[in-house]
Amino acid sequence: MSDQLSMLLTDVVDSTALSQRLGDAAMASLWAAHDRVARDLMPRWHGREIDKSDGLLLLFDHALDAAGYALAYHRALAALPVPLKARAGLHVGEVSLRENIASDVARGAKPLEVEGLAKPLAARVMSAAMGGQTLLTSHARAALGSSTLRFQSHGHWRLKGVAEPIELFELGDENSPFTPPPDGAKAYRVVRQRDLWLPVRQVRHSLPAERDAFVGRHDALLELAHRFDAGARLVSVLGMGGSGKTRLATHFGWAWLGNFPGGVWFCDLSQARGMDGITHAVAAALDVPLGKDDPVVQLGNAIAGRGPCLVILDNFEQVSRHGEETLGHWLDRAGDAQFLVTTREVMGLAGEQVYALAPLPPNAAAELFVRRAVAAKSDFQASPDDEAAIAPLVKLLDGLPLAIELAAARVRLLPPNVLLLRMSERFKVLTSAGGRRDRQATLRATFDWSWDLLSPAERAALTQISVFEGGFTLEAAEVVLDLSAFEGAPWPMDTVQSLVEKSFVRQHPGGRFDLLVSMQEYVSERLRAVGLPPGDGEAPWLAAQRRHWGYFASLDEKRAVEDSCADTDNLVTAARRATQNGDTQAAVDALGGAWAALRLRGPFSVGAELAAGVRAMPGLDAVQQAHIESVAGSALQAAGRMSEALPHLEAALANARAAADQPCEAFVLCRLGQLYCTSGRIEAGGQSLEAALALACQLADSVLECDVRNGLGSLNDEMGRLADARLHYEAALRIARSLSDRRREGSVRGNLGNLHASLGEMNRARVEYEAALSVARAVGDRQVEGNMLCNLGLLHQMQDRVDEGRSHLEAALVIARELGHARLECIVLCNLGMAFDALARRGEARRHYDAALAVARRLGDRRSEGQTLGYLGLLQARENDFSGARACLEGGERLLHEVSDRLSVAVLLCCTAEAEQLAGAGEPALAALNRARAIAEEAGAGADSELGRALQRVGALFQAARQDS
Repeated sequence: MSDQLSMLLTDVVDSTALSQRLGDAAMASLWAAHDRVARDLMPRWHGREIDKSDGLLLLFDHALDAAGYALAYHRALAALPVPLKARAGLHVGEVSLRENIASDVARGAKPLEVEGLAKPLAARVMSAAMGGQTLLTSHARAALGSSTLRFQSHGHWRLKGVAEPIELFELGDENSPFTPPPDGAKAYRVVRQRDLWLPVRQVRHSLPAERDAFVGRHDALLELAHRFDAGARLVSVLGMGGSGKTRLATHFGWAWLGNFPGGVWFCDLSQARGMDGITHAVAAALDVPLGKDDPVVQLGNAIAGRGPCLVILDNFEQVSRHGEETLGHWLDRAGDAQFLVTTREVMGLAGEQVYALAPLPPNAAAELFVRRAVAAKSDFQASPDDEAAIAPLVKLLDGLPLAIELAAARVRLLPPNVLLLRMSERFKVLTSAGGRRDRQATLRATFDWSWDLLSPAERAALTQISVFEGGFTLEAAEVVLDLSAFEGAPWPMDTVQSLVEKSFVRQHPGGRFDLLVSMQEYVSERLRAVGLPPGDGEAPWLAAQRRHWGYFASLDEKRAVEDSCADTDNLVTAARRATQNGDTQAAVDALGGAWAALRLRGPFSVGAELAAGVRAMPGLDAVQQAHIESVAGSALQAAGRMSEALPHLEAALANARAAADQPCEAFVLCRLGQLYCTSGRIEAGGQSLEAALALACQLADSVLECDVRNGLGSLNDEMGRLADARLHYEAALRIARSLSDRRREGSVRGNLGNLHASLGEMNRARVEYEAALSVARAVGDRQVEGNMLCNLGLLHQMQDRVDEGRSHLEAALVIARELGHARLECIVLCNLGMAFDALARRGEARRHYDAALAVARRLGDRRSEGQTLGYLGLLQARENDFSGARACLEGGERLLHEVSDRLSVAVLLCCTAEAEQLAGAGEPALAALNRARAIAEEAGAGADSELGRALQRVGALFQAARQDS
């Protein structure tokens, strides 16, 4: 009986080599893991396993199930402890199923045999695929219909044993390369020429050989393929020198050779300087002898005569002025030809499509470095220090392939971690020591070549643009650029666009621009080399710096944090430059803007450092001193350095009052109130916050009122006055929404989540935490992001999702350390200790508790120290160290009473009750439990809150003890 079924064949690639490397035992374990994940996927996709060797033969009733299985199978193999890759082939056709008799099955025969031409056809398709790739026949593609899955045709292929060529498609997801597979012994690509199918390997071309492995750029290759498939006649790959344009064009030509039956013709124009240079280079590539006729016309006829072909014109920028009279003519004459141009400058020809080549993404950049390092030094093996250095190294190299290759060649003498330290001398380090003699033998030579192509006005603009740090907007560029000294006074917008089109400036989505770090350093080096111009006037570059810090000093808080604090580096640089050049008011204003961004993005220590520099300027008045001290105190407070922050905030308050600067006074009172509360001075904290609230209302300052009410909510929450906390939070939330201030709304919603958690309303808490996390990520508030990850980590942990909780907590720990948010680091370490304690991994739990205590004691954070001592005391009791447990628990309770954190006291009392019960001291245990219950009842703590769950845990322990007795 024949059925129309979907057949999927898979084969794990390089399994023999892997077995030799791992050994038989490890390979057997890996095969077991492979079989497990492969079989676990079958119920979901309704597959049937027919046979197995180094892969699988599977049958499906529906093609969509087979396709879904294939994608899931590749992802599952990539996630194995030792990642595997498999090739897969999918075909839909008639197959016959024959059952073997039971006695044969008992002797090892397969229960079911599959017969029919569909089976060898699927096997041939599978054999053509690369590792990680799923190929399918046109029958399978048709059976999938108008699916939302991603497909790419790879042309027609001759398969061994199959009479006619068949079209093969690739099925994939966002991580799939969609690159045509190479020819093999049993499958090779063919193209139609008149009535014949010609193997692609016989298609004429003049492509240079690829000397080494091509790394990354899958998205770029696909984009070029899609544009040409859609009918583009001319695609210009735009990028600065060293970005890999030539390599991309060459690899595209090789990989998609079969799409161009008329051939792929690579024309190197690097030596061309005029019309003769262009025509001679193209004639050489096409192997066309030029006669006496017009060479442009002759070449146009030759290209037209080759039908559907691809002409690659490499390094067109220095002859782009001749683009219309050469390339323009060929486009008109050869209607079936398509052209791929690499250039550093947009040509502006009719029909030109521009593809701006971005630097390599981090993973591909690191892979390229390692590959080229091994090529330079065959025994190269990255040490842990080297592995840690490679990512920041390739980032400093801007992801430029040329820079990465030149740096990798240096591993013969310098390991990556040393190279990273030498990046301040990058133009000395990035010099080819090999046999290269072209202009790309050094990074500096590449940039020199590009620089020489600029007009004087463009060079001046690039020099002035180099004063920006971390990118800029067009508005900022229009303020900083002054080109009035040049003929015609070029418009800054036009000049920026010209620099973008010449690949010196990169344009990003959202309207921002930037320079590569390497280009910025190159411009600085040129300035140092030529020196500053003589005369009484200010040097243009220094004048540009002055305009830069003046512009950023003028931004208010809202503008300073726009686009997720995209201008943080500019604001910090502006504050430093204004300070160094004695511009007092600009330094103070820029400091305020810089801190507005730094308190969201970190590191907090930079805010304190900037404030120290501005505070040392002479001639400051009381208003300026108040603002400087408020930033200094806020930065130190954010870092958890409360004792250092206090005198700065007190000085800020005194100066604000002396200057009658009520907005500053109210702001500082709010900060002081929060500092007092965190330090356990609850009464003083409440008084400061109430005074700040009165001033905010008097000034009708809604922003400040929102912040103060948020602080009062936190104060009441920690004191167990949950109803009062709710009133303040809800008022703050109304204000934030009325202001359309998403950042403040996210902060308040995170605190509302804490309130719900205290009340045991865990689902509502999770909703608020996740909403706050989403807002924080959208607006770039990493401080709130870290807090919410910490809160969600604890919440998941309390709901017995320990692994998920750990994942959130570990992410929060990274953010805390990057921000320099020591108090958050302390809290996260404590929560991680709780997670490991829940897993009975007590050694790791103790290490995290000890680390949390060290941070808390360094900061003088009594609340965090007291909470951690409570959890550590319970851990010690579970390890039968009852004297150590009692010391921790008593010390922790004393500290928590000092800071009036009643809910934390109650949680600690539950720990005390459990510890005493384990010690056999029933009376002290019951007394502690009753005290905890009283606090929970008075505060209204819900059954699902941390306190409620602790009460249930200890209650169950008491119940079990009574039953045993």
